[in-house]
Amino acid sequence: MTATRRLILGGLVIAIVIAAASAFIASGSPDGLERVAQDHGFLDRAQDAPYRVLPDYTVPGLGDGPISTIVAGAVGLVLVAGIALGAGSILRRRR
Repeated sequence: MTATRRLILGGLVIAIVIAAASAFIASGSPDGLERVAQDHGFLDRAQDAPYRVLPDYTVPGLGDGPISTIVAGAVGLVLVAGIALGAGSILRRRR
């Protein structure tokens, strides 16, 4: 394994550990946009997304506890890292 791959993998592991620790202190309150919609009375007009991969940061089958949130966060981190690395690789080849 190259040093770059080890560095990327290490960074991803650190990010997952931080996200896992944060799941236990996450707020159950609505986010800013949802709160404004609630305060101004138009929350009921919101539409659901046409797809639901990990609805409300939970993994189907794991319930809605912190473990489900941790797994959903880890999946999201891995997906974003993969997309970023893939885009970087494509852009590097174009040069």
